[in-house]
Amino acid sequence: MKKLTLGLLVASSLFGCASTAIMVKSDAVNAQPVLPVTVDGKFGGFGDEGSFKVAEQYSGRFTRDSSKSSWFGVVGSSKGGMMAELDSKTGKHWKLQCTGEQSNLSLGGIDFSGSKPFKCDITQDGKTVGSYEITEEHSLMGASKEEGFVSVNGVKIQLAAVKKAQGSAFEAGEPLGYSFKIDGKEVAATQANGSISIQMLPELTQDQRDTIVVGSIASALSWRPKND
Repeated sequence: MKKLTLGLLVASSLFGCASTAIMVKSDAVNAQPVLPVTVDGKFGGFGDEGSFKVAEQYSGRFTRDSSKSSWFGVVGSSKGGMMAELDSKTGKHWKLQCTGEQSNLSLGGIDFSGSKPFKCDITQDGKTVGSYEITEEHSLMGASKEEGFVSVNGVKIQLAAVKKAQGSAFEAGEPLGYSFKIDGKEVAATQANGSISIQMLPELTQDQRDTIVVGSIASALSWRPKND
């Protein structure tokens, strides 16, 4: 896959947004301590590979890219992906291999775009222990929503992209962050606009916290097909 140029990296990366709008989240989650996610790598973390830390509790490395092809300006496709390794302070080690694809068909000025779910295979010690999946759905009005789940070692948590900022009546075009829910209740939120940070309810088990961190890395660091 071809690599993105620096200008496009800054424009399309979730780190590169000019806005520092804060995502909407529940009062309970918003009251929790912030776990900062620091990213180092090419172009200060905007590039196609690097390393990260989650509040000294987790660390890891990633590599990512995306590509785009077009035929006569009518039919095209975009692909995106990421591979990442994630280590916890407690000695756990996970690997993520993520891929996604989006197709584009334009006829008479009408866009018929569609995308397959962005998926990650999650392994631990060479064995598949979970998966990540998020799907983008477009409405007739042009707005879109992204929903999915992350599952690790039998712990499954629903997630959704959040495009609305605190104090705003309108939604942004790109996700400002991601909301994680169990039985319909928000239990964590991952801010991905301007910088990455995670907040989680204190009653979560360690396995649930691990699952949310894995899902946060898959959500915030991956390059989706549309980012090409």
